[in-house]
Amino acid sequence: MSLFEKAFEDLQETGKLPSPSGVGMRILKLTQGDDYSTQEIGQTIMADSALTGRLLKLANSAQSGSLQPISTVAESIIRLGIRTVRNVALGFSLISANRAGACVAFDYDRYWARSLGRAVTGQKLSRLVGIGIPAEMYILGLLSEIGFLALASVHPEDFAKLIQEIGFDEREALAEAERANFEIDHRKLGGLMLSGWGLPDTFSTALTRYEKHLAKTWKSAQPIDSVVELLAASDLLADIFVAGPATSPATWVAYARHTDVLRQRLGMEREAFDDLCNSFASEWLEWSSLLNIPAERPIDFAVIQDEARHAAERVSKSSVEPGTVEAVRERKPFEPLVSVGLVPATAAQSDPMGSVHVLAVDDDPMSLRLLERTLQRAGHRISLARDGEEALKIALEAGPQIVVADWMMPKMDGLELCRTLRKVETGQKIYFLLLTGHGDEGRVVEAFESGVDDYVSKPFNPRILLARIKGGQRIVRLQEQVALEQAAQHRNMAELQIMTRRLRAAALTDVLTGLPNRRYAMKRLVQAWESSHRTGHPLSIVMMDIDHFKRVNDDFGHDVGDAVLREVSQAARSVLREEEDICRLGGEEFLVICPGADVEAGFACAERIRATIEQCTIESGAFRD
Repeated sequence: MSLFEKAFEDLQETGKLPSPSGVGMRILKLTQGDDYSTQEIGQTIMADSALTGRLLKLANSAQSGSLQPISTVAESIIRLGIRTVRNVALGFSLISANRAGACVAFDYDRYWARSLGRAVTGQKLSRLVGIGIPAEMYILGLLSEIGFLALASVHPEDFAKLIQEIGFDEREALAEAERANFEIDHRKLGGLMLSGWGLPDTFSTALTRYEKHLAKTWKSAQPIDSVVELLAASDLLADIFVAGPATSPATWVAYARHTDVLRQRLGMEREAFDDLCNSFASEWLEWSSLLNIPAERPIDFAVIQDEARHAAERVSKSSVEPGTVEAVRERKPFEPLVSVGLVPATAAQSDPMGSVHVLAVDDDPMSLRLLERTLQRAGHRISLARDGEEALKIALEAGPQIVVADWMMPKMDGLELCRTLRKVETGQKIYFLLLTGHGDEGRVVEAFESGVDDYVSKPFNPRILLARIKGGQRIVRLQEQVALEQAAQHRNMAELQIMTRRLRAAALTDVLTGLPNRRYAMKRLVQAWESSHRTGHPLSIVMMDIDHFKRVNDDFGHDVGDAVLREVSQAARSVLREEEDICRLGGEEFLVICPGADVEAGFACAERIRATIEQCTIESGAFRD
């Protein structure tokens, strides 16, 4: 097991890594094989009423291409297709469970807006250029930066510091800092998460490599020829989708340059390219509405070049005082437009007066007004809904602490509303108070079995209602206290895990060169040998040492010898492939493990290292050779 895999296991044990809901994961697993049925998928979806509603909404929208309304999940699956259903389920379950968090400097809404932008454009570009599978490109686009969300979820405070110090634009520097702090970076973490969910290996490979192909690194206008480059193109368009008034002039200039190269790579005329991108933006807005992601219509792509010219003129006319910070800087891709406070969600919802957020639900206007007046006089914050379906939407979006709902309502009654809320994590924490005219013992038992916490008979006495609300407040306060204590425990556990990983890494790392040491090499060699024996794949080992190294120590001293070892180590590591490991055995001896490489591939690896080191110039004081 590699150090990355061990670090991933430690993160899994925290239970805080983002993942699809039970329904989303079940659908993901079902649709990976060929032995599933529409009925099986439909039954899984109907276990989540909120997902069912989103699916019906999409099936009846303009995207479906039909005006005939439908009302069943089975019809939705037939109309939309299994892959679209899978995308909706995965997106909705992931987003709804990870809409907010405690990581300051991480804009969760912006993160999901960009992720959805990559998903939509990746799917469309896949169809256009004939690379990859469109439905799979949607999932890959949505999940390509899941590693960032994972680090923000497990290590919110430490990751916030890295974001503020380095920013998201410097991906290599950020990944290096992540490895130093967490023993894993966002790319490796995201790849391991996708593999753990059973997604194809090609997903993990693309995720770990696409950052090296981002638009700012494009050197030519050659046609797009890989899923990795397709994902990089989708990232560019997604970034433009979320660009707002705070976008700097320098950023618009960069957007204009990068989109022009993308247009050439797609072999399109300017007008056709702009129309295509605008159509992507329109679909992104539709998906954003479907998944409840805040989004505004992005800039018309036809005016990006003009915007860039105006921006360049503004930059050239602006004056910068000597010695001051540069007047115009390029905004980092994930830099939040609004800072998010590091406050636990449950604590932030309560004010010093002891009020709580109450959702009042009743289809009777008179009863609803009475509820509103009673709760307002008690100083509570109130949301109102006129039926169960409206209440469910508000409850999932606003997260009230207490729900007061009538039993008998159209569309979705109070009991069904309670049962549905109890199926999702946020709904399980809500104190549910039922208003009912049923007084017989059997109906009361049914209500409590459905998840109701308490009930008040109708017509209700305001004093009795407020007394029951006060009882709910006590439960809410206890939940808040438990949440705060759990957050403190998680922070302590996270700090302990980081310290443990650092100690483990130190035990397996050569201090001088930063390479894995002899102990790691022996463990890794056993793993590689066993894997080769089990799978039948070839394995090559390269042994290397530095010629005449003793002369360097004797003639120039051990400090210079140490410099030679460090430079040679870095040079060798720089030309290795991702799956290849180089370790220092001791002295000037090194071992390179090449899984999956036959003799010819092993020889090619050795030659790459030799040729690179041959070109090295090592400087140390007066010594230069």
